[in-house]
Amino acid sequence: MSIQAQTRPVSDRPARPAPDRALRRAGRIGGGTLTFVLLIIAAVFVLLPLFWLLSTAFKTPAAAFALPPKWISKPTTGNFSTLLTGQFGHSILNSVIVAVASTAVALLLGIPAGYSFARAPVRGGRIINSWFILAYVAPPAIFIIPLYIIYQHLNLLDTYYGLVLAYETGLLPFTVWLMRVYFADVPRELDEAAWIDGCSKMRALWRVVLPAAWPGITTVGLLVGLASWGEYFGAAILTGQRTQTAPVAVYSYVGTVTSNWGELAAAGLIVVVPALVATIAVQRGFVSGLTFGAVKQ
Repeated sequence: MSIQAQTRPVSDRPARPAPDRALRRAGRIGGGTLTFVLLIIAAVFVLLPLFWLLSTAFKTPAAAFALPPKWISKPTTGNFSTLLTGQFGHSILNSVIVAVASTAVALLLGIPAGYSFARAPVRGGRIINSWFILAYVAPPAIFIIPLYIIYQHLNLLDTYYGLVLAYETGLLPFTVWLMRVYFADVPRELDEAAWIDGCSKMRALWRVVLPAAWPGITTVGLLVGLASWGEYFGAAILTGQRTQTAPVAVYSYVGTVTSNWGELAAAGLIVVVPALVATIAVQRGFVSGLTFGAVKQ
């Protein structure tokens, strides 16, 4: 038998059935469509409360209490005017003061501490690192009762510095731990080059290392400010009428018989918008390179 007789022509080989390809294509299209529909449903589920908050904040009291609910009505800014000219405006100022002070103290103490842990070997460093994480994730109820008793004896209740000090029990360990991670990614050659040029360790930190780790510092600062801005539990217990923060003041618009839904939504929107902007900024900080500009090609 000849070779030509034993070898089957290419054209005679059995082709892959067309229905199988059509079924696979239909499966891919169906899977993609199902995924798209589920994402749409999830987006509606997440964004619907935000839409209600935004629409109710600009409604008149009559439109806010209308049954059935009116999703679209003539907008008004009366709720915001009432809030900003009343006690809630003072609460917003308190939140700004506490958030700025808490962020400044956490960065001022946490940056040098994080740099020291990243550069100098410390005996028991893993234990200290675990303590940092534990102090941050521990429930606030563990600290709030001892803090309240101590503050009562030291007359620190209803004071700005007392509230800032209470926030630092969780924010400072978090800052030290995260700054240690950022500084560990900065090349040590930067420190050594600065030392060779005559810089002290502290001057090398502020003049050379910090600019290289600036995206990380910005991210940590925004995270700390965001946490202190939206904190409710500690502020509700340690503050009074003079230092009441905005998250605590929002709850005052919820009554036992009725609630002022328009002003409540407007107050919630004022608290949420800065947090939303800070969250977007934090995401940008994470994608930025930690050593951006550190080494020039």
